[in-house]
Amino acid sequence: MHSSNWFRGTGDSPLRSFAMAVLIVLPFAFAQYAARTYLGFRAPLGLLIPPVMICVVFGGWRPAVLATVTSLGIGAFFLMEPRYSFAVASTEDRAVLVVFSFICSFMSLMGGMLERAERKAGCLMRSLQESEQTMRALLQATTQAALGVGQDGLIRFANEAVRRLFGYAPEELIGRPVWVLVPEGLPELQPQDLEAFFAASRTGYTSQVREVKARDKHGRLIAAEASLGMADTPSGPLAVTFVADITRRKEAEERIIHAARHDPLTGLPNRALIYELGAHALVAASRADRKVAMLFFDLDRFKPINDTYGHETGDRMLQEVARRLKAAVRASDVVGRLGGDEFIAILTDMQTEADVTHTAAHLLQSLGQPCRIGELELATSPSIGISLYPADGRDIDTLIRHADAAMYHAKGAGRNNFQFFTAEINDHAEHAFMLEQRLREALRRGEFELAYQPVLDTRSMRVVGAEALVRWKQEDAPSLPPAEFIAAAETSGLIHQIGDWVLAEACRQHDAWRRQGLPPLRIAVNVSPVQFRAKHFRRRVAEMLAGAGIDPACVELEVTEATVMKQVEQAARTLAGLKELGVRITLDDFGTGYSCLGYLSQIPIDKLKVDQSFVRRISDDPHSLAIADAVITLGKRLGTEVVAEGIESEQALDLLRQRECDHGQGYLFSRPLTGAQFATWCRDHDARRVLH
Repeated sequence: MHSSNWFRGTGDSPLRSFAMAVLIVLPFAFAQYAARTYLGFRAPLGLLIPPVMICVVFGGWRPAVLATVTSLGIGAFFLMEPRYSFAVASTEDRAVLVVFSFICSFMSLMGGMLERAERKAGCLMRSLQESEQTMRALLQATTQAALGVGQDGLIRFANEAVRRLFGYAPEELIGRPVWVLVPEGLPELQPQDLEAFFAASRTGYTSQVREVKARDKHGRLIAAEASLGMADTPSGPLAVTFVADITRRKEAEERIIHAARHDPLTGLPNRALIYELGAHALVAASRADRKVAMLFFDLDRFKPINDTYGHETGDRMLQEVARRLKAAVRASDVVGRLGGDEFIAILTDMQTEADVTHTAAHLLQSLGQPCRIGELELATSPSIGISLYPADGRDIDTLIRHADAAMYHAKGAGRNNFQFFTAEINDHAEHAFMLEQRLREALRRGEFELAYQPVLDTRSMRVVGAEALVRWKQEDAPSLPPAEFIAAAETSGLIHQIGDWVLAEACRQHDAWRRQGLPPLRIAVNVSPVQFRAKHFRRRVAEMLAGAGIDPACVELEVTEATVMKQVEQAARTLAGLKELGVRITLDDFGTGYSCLGYLSQIPIDKLKVDQSFVRRISDDPHSLAIADAVITLGKRLGTEVVAEGIESEQALDLLRQRECDHGQGYLFSRPLTGAQFATWCRDHDARRVLH
């Protein structure tokens, strides 16, 4: 054990105290023995041993030394004055000697205790100093700026991190008000807040975390997070604040919020933000008794541009449209993108409809200008529907829905125009919505059925096939003509489900006729333009043909002339893919459009179908006869079959025979029939044909 630890004090260890007592007592015991043995004196040294031991055990080494010195003095006195030996001393002298010895020892003990108390106080002071130094070291080591603020708002201490965050040296802030770090006019932290914090600390609530705007030495604003705690110090309570720079975190949060509320392609507000900003605009308009106009944009002919030149070109065009929209309205107006090629403009603070009309006309003119995309110069035009607050609706959802309905009316009126919402448009929109719901219910209930109109060879009058025509049987409502509900199905997208069902049912019925012994027939199925342009149309046809288990050559798909000629190259690829499946292709309604004959020769078709509008007037209208004659002649030149629909008189049939039209159908032969009726009609017709 080290000597410094040994002599620090015996009160720390009983073993050391006992050892020290023995070491001190031994010299006195030896002195007494020597005096008695060699000098013949009986010195009372034995009486001094207990006080010395008491000092050693309870006082430490310094009291023990003092007791020893005192004992030596007393012993020397007795050695020099033999008359005071215990043998001759009186009782009073012995008592005085003992009391004197104990007083000296007690004084030595008290001195030692005082010294020990001072030593403990020194140790406590050193411990406090070490704790303070440790705390300061920790505060200096932290990356967060640490500040201690008194109730008067003055900064009592600051760590080195304030230099990095605020640009101040710590000593520059000591004694200055904390408000030097807080911008004026911002509500994050005010003097009353600090007062409230100190007041709350007296009730036990002493911790807060808040986001604040701080100001550095150069006046730059910093997004910061301040953690406030209370510390009791000898000079009074301090608000201890740790400040962390959260500028990057706030910027990241703002980017996330912006991405969640804005369209990533154009940077315009998305649907969620449009609804939010629109609601604020309606509240402001209600207070000021002003109008708000909701403009719903849809770009005409945008899909062909996107399909022809690719999505990158289409995206750049949408970005240009967004830029023009923002430039064409006021800063107080709201422009957003709902999705695809649909945009919204909310015009605030409108006084009259004339103001809205002027703005809409300006937008038509701006968006109608050609767009330069790389080497391309592309043009599109908007169809705009307009609804007004409060006349056409008092909430954003209603206004957008009514503007959407007006936009469809604008498309129907020829595109590149704008239409205000009206009661008639509302009735039409409601009717379309109800019809869509009824169509969905009809699909679920299986209310659709097929009728089959016979197709005959005009020379032999033999039945060669049938055209499948979809019908909607409604028990609780009058039947709708196919043209009406098919258009609604195309608009709603339900045409895909209806078209799939029609093809599958026609194939099933064809197989049933074959099993009933009917001769080989071709069954024709009409294909909607929406179906035909669908990305996976060929795959769907292949799957249904495989599931039906019939010869694909028995199936004819009828596609209208307008559908094919709208996108000739894409249509030619789709038709070629269908031909690979083994099905036959019929170009329906031929003569009603504006076909380019050069393109017609490139399209893989098997049959041309003369539209019934010409066939019905063929007997009394030379122009209709001329068109029918031209179509039949063209079909012959192209090596395709020609079928005429809508034959209703023998005279029309004779004229078609004279021009060598291959096939015909119409009320002259039969109206559309159910599957069972068609089988019966075919047998009866063959029997009559044999008799004739």
